[in-house]
Amino acid sequence: MYLKKALDNEPAPHQVTSERKAPKAAKTGSGGYMVGTSPSTKALYDQINVVAETNYSIILYGESGTGKEVIARTIHDLSHRRDKPFVAMDCGTLSKELAGSELFGHVKGAFTGALQDKEGHFELADGGTLFLDEVANLSLDVQATLLRVIQERKN
Repeated sequence: MYLKKALDNEPAPHQVTSERKAPKAAKTGSGGYMVGTSPSTKALYDQINVVAETNYSIILYGESGTGKEVIARTIHDLSHRRDKPFVAMDCGTLSKELAGSELFGHVKGAFTGALQDKEGHFELADGGTLFLDEVANLSLDVQATLLRVIQERKN
């Protein structure tokens, strides 16, 4: 009954019952990513523009896959560091034994198996941006060392 009523009241094909707006074209951000036009996205990019001009250490919160690295790359690309390296490191893939060496480097002979000097990610990103993802997966002692290095801005 309801279907028949709906069909009986269907507008003629030439009638327009509502006006549809064409979607706005999305802008392309750094790295070729699409940038949305919603108010919350505009607010996010306003914040990005503010922090990109600073030399602050920044913490980006968000679930896995929400684009934290894209935001970090955008901040880097808009900053005065844009001509320096952007180094991304997934801390979740590091073993407890190798985390310190990967982050801070080591010299030959520092431990069994250290056959040559190795630059850490902090050195690789020197003057640029170091993006550390999944820091919570690091051991607490490595997290404490990392916090001290970030606070003091020296290795």
